[in-house]
Amino acid sequence: MMLKSRHQVRHLLQLSLVIYHGFHEAIGEAIALSVSSPRHLQTLGLIQKSVDDTAHDTNYLFTQAMDKLAFLPFALVMDKWRWDVFTGDVRKEQYNCHWWRLREQYEGIKPPVLRSELDFDPGSKYHIPANIPYIR
Repeated sequence: MMLKSRHQVRHLLQLSLVIYHGFHEAIGEAIALSVSSPRHLQTLGLIQKSVDDTAHDTNYLFTQAMDKLAFLPFALVMDKWRWDVFTGDVRKEQYNCHWWRLREQYEGIKPPVLRSELDFDPGSKYHIPANIPYIR
């Protein structure tokens, strides 16, 4: 009985290590959303209460959607690029070309100027050279 209990506790500890990586991100995002809400900013006296709350609420929600939802394809591209590099699906000479191929495929954007393999555009985002995944 005691061995079974210990075995189950070990599973719980291992599971907590898996979910921990994303948990602190979720808590941080929840706090950031709550302290930046118009209601909280009004409570602090940082902004005045608006006459048309519906319009302000709509603008706030649209801003949040653009900040959070529009970022999702970019986050996917970053980790997809990393995974493709780690699995060896992309050769070193193709790193930059593959980056822009993914950006066009998932985000619908192209590089603003002509790029070559002498450039390393993925490295411009801190998470790539620091080896920090977005999908956790």
